[in-house]
Amino acid sequence: MLTKIASRNIWRSKKRSLTIITAVSVGLWAGIFMMAFYNGMIEQRINSAIADELSHIQLHHPEFRKEYDIKYYLPEGRKILKNISKDSQIKASAGRIIIKGMIASASGSSGTTINGVMPAEEKALTNLSGKIIKGNYFNPNKTNEIILSEKIRKRLKLDLNKKTILTFQDKEGNLASAAFRITAIYKTINAPYDDSNVFVKITDIDSLAGIPNAINEIAVLLQSNQLLDESQKNLKQKFSKTEIKNWMEISPELGLTISVGDQMVFIFMGIILLALAFGIVNTMMMAVLERTREIGMLLALGMNKFKIFMMIVLETLFLILAGCPVGILLAFATIAFTQQTGIDLSQFSQAYSSFGYSSIIYPNLTARQLGIVMLLVLITALCSALFPARKALKLNPAESLKK
Repeated sequence: MLTKIASRNIWRSKKRSLTIITAVSVGLWAGIFMMAFYNGMIEQRINSAIADELSHIQLHHPEFRKEYDIKYYLPEGRKILKNISKDSQIKASAGRIIIKGMIASASGSSGTTINGVMPAEEKALTNLSGKIIKGNYFNPNKTNEIILSEKIRKRLKLDLNKKTILTFQDKEGNLASAAFRITAIYKTINAPYDDSNVFVKITDIDSLAGIPNAINEIAVLLQSNQLLDESQKNLKQKFSKTEIKNWMEISPELGLTISVGDQMVFIFMGIILLALAFGIVNTMMMAVLERTREIGMLLALGMNKFKIFMMIVLETLFLILAGCPVGILLAFATIAFTQQTGIDLSQFSQAYSSFGYSSIIYPNLTARQLGIVMLLVLITALCSALFPARKALKLNPAESLKK
């Protein structure tokens, strides 16, 4: 009976009811879509970092990452790499020599990370060749080739087929340097990464560094991120004397981005729901005050206060829940569409690139997040219903009938 009365009551003022339903729908749509948008940004950044920069797992000498000193290399690195490449859970793996050094031209010099790579393996691991915007990938028949970023090229005023000098300390601490000819220019979506990384063939740098045929880093890309814990555990068992870190341990700021991002989307959703709650409470309070005489008459005729309370609560809940399906459907439709096309923010590409994010975002929403949103909506609905219903309870039947 109360349910029927409450459902009829909400349509006594159609404009007011439709306004609340519309506000709930738009607010829920905006909140869910913004969550999905932020998820897409974070997911894209993590996938990019894994695929293009860090890989899932890296192996080093236990002391290497403390100082990035060339003397801390993997004595049996190539043997370990060969062993790892046979694992069916591993999609690609490559050995590298990582050296902190300087790159110089006639126009100046700057610090850089010199990546000595195995061309074929690196191509499969990070698709370095796919990031080239000018020139050609390493030629197996040529020596002392270098691939540098567009940012470094502009800063040092270099171009294809020009020479640049790399200087660094070798295994014994002596300065070593060599001239390299620019064979290609690359560009990624991560400006800070571009600003500090150059690539040469490992065979052109290992002897100069004093560690011929050695490597000081092995990067491993798995078939799926779900295999991370299992694969890392297996590698630690096989190579117990080697430091084996996953991408979250190598780059803790990315792990922090996930946890902070998760909190931020719910804070944002909470703000939207709080604003909606104030609007709903205000509207329902007005409705209660307008019906003072009616509620007083119901109380005078014997309807107990609990039923009055539940009637107002149900009216508020019906209004909010009526807007939920519309808001959710709008959000799902928008997310589904933008997942296919992406949201192109190319006009802000420089700003996004400076933080390592792509300017094309593909929104994504998890089932867990949707469940939490529904719980928050229910809590908001209940809280919004209590204040108007409490106001109705305080009405005095005799005084109400005089108004």
